[in-house]
Amino acid sequence: MPKMMCLNYGDGEFVFSLSEGTPYEGLQRTSDGGWSTVARYGQKPMSKNTGQQLENITITGTWFQAKGMTNLSMLRFLQNQREPVGLTDGYGNTLGRWVIKRLQEKQDKIIDDGTALVLSFTLELEEYVNENAA
Repeated sequence: MPKMMCLNYGDGEFVFSLSEGTPYEGLQRTSDGGWSTVARYGQKPMSKNTGQQLENITITGTWFQAKGMTNLSMLRFLQNQREPVGLTDGYGNTLGRWVIKRLQEKQDKIIDDGTALVLSFTLELEEYVNENAA
């Protein structure tokens, strides 16, 4: 089964995949070069490298009907574990460990039993670095 991206946790994984009904539409990865600007009196500011900030990944997508609600419930379950998750891209490359910073959902086209027919989501991940990392 082709995978677009995979969140690995404990004994399981959450797979983003078209065939699983869990595709994503967009991915934005933000990394920082570690450069800061230091103000100086009477002179131009000075550039100084103070170390990189943590990387961030934002995944957006739209899922449908009860399956989409189940998918979002699973992501909320992972978020509520308050533990870092492994992240693997669709090529099998390990991208390290990440924390789920925020999960936002928007439900549209609600039917009489409360099921949303269209669910848009934004998943924000932040790189996890523990105190032992260089």
